[in-house]
Amino acid sequence: MKFSVFVPDRVQKLAVIRDLVYEYGNFMTAAYFDLNGESPWRTNCDDAFLLGCRKLGDFLMKDVRQQDDVLAMDYLPPHTPRKWDVPIWSKWKEDMGKYLAHITYRRTEDRPAEGLLHWDHAVWVPQLRVEFNKAWWDFREAVIDGEFCAEFDKQLRDCKAKPGFDKVNLNRLL
Repeated sequence: MKFSVFVPDRVQKLAVIRDLVYEYGNFMTAAYFDLNGESPWRTNCDDAFLLGCRKLGDFLMKDVRQQDDVLAMDYLPPHTPRKWDVPIWSKWKEDMGKYLAHITYRRTEDRPAEGLLHWDHAVWVPQLRVEFNKAWWDFREAVIDGEFCAEFDKQLRDCKAKPGFDKVNLNRLL
């Protein structure tokens, strides 16, 4: 049995920009409240932040589509090289499958050779927030299609105007 490969059309790519900006906004909001929130709800923000890392990491870094996944490369001209990276997340990515969905003994393991110590939100969230913010804005600068750019800009303005986002910087941090 032969399966067809999903190829999004222009209308689908434009329509999903709203969801991409929503995920980016939620990621940055989760980081903000993870770092500035009180226990115990701060822990919920930590989980939301890590889930956002998984979503944005897949969007920004995947080259091969699984089913109908949205890829950053969908918005760039063919054969455009990726000019962003998420090296800290690349080290944590595998572990986060366990942190988010399982309670395992691996949570207690430090891996100094890989630069990973036990998950501590106060250590890792600031670093990952900056890393993903930079990757997001490097991706956005690589998008050159005027219609896509205009839609990303519109959706970012709309996101910033929503209640609760006034405390969160969704712009480039560096």
